[in-house]
Amino acid sequence: MFHRFAFPLLFFLAPRLLPKALKFVGLVWRLTFDKRVSISLRALVPLAVLYIISPLDLIKDRIPVLGRFDDLIVLGMALLFLIKLAPKAVVGEHMGVAPEANRPEDKDPDKVVDGTSKLIDDDE
Repeated sequence: MFHRFAFPLLFFLAPRLLPKALKFVGLVWRLTFDKRVSISLRALVPLAVLYIISPLDLIKDRIPVLGRFDDLIVLGMALLFLIKLAPKAVVGEHMGVAPEANRPEDKDPDKVVDGTSKLIDDDE
């Protein structure tokens, strides 16, 4: 009975969620191999995948809810930490977001005065 509702819902949501999911996976992949991200953050996702593969669990499966989903919780926390704690400029670069300029002429061009200068040496 569940499949009668799950398959139409899956076919309805897949075109909307699949591109975002693939973009997210690509971001995680690029951040994991980017040298500008610290090694401790880059190691989180591979360690979480090893935890999922390994037969050892921090929380035993006999505990009703947490026991079944502890692998997903660990992977989700690793992904969250990787993306939130990585440098924002690196994440923005991989997401295709243009970096924000800190130049005064970009913020308020009316308050910028263009001019030239000449250095006069007093020793001559």
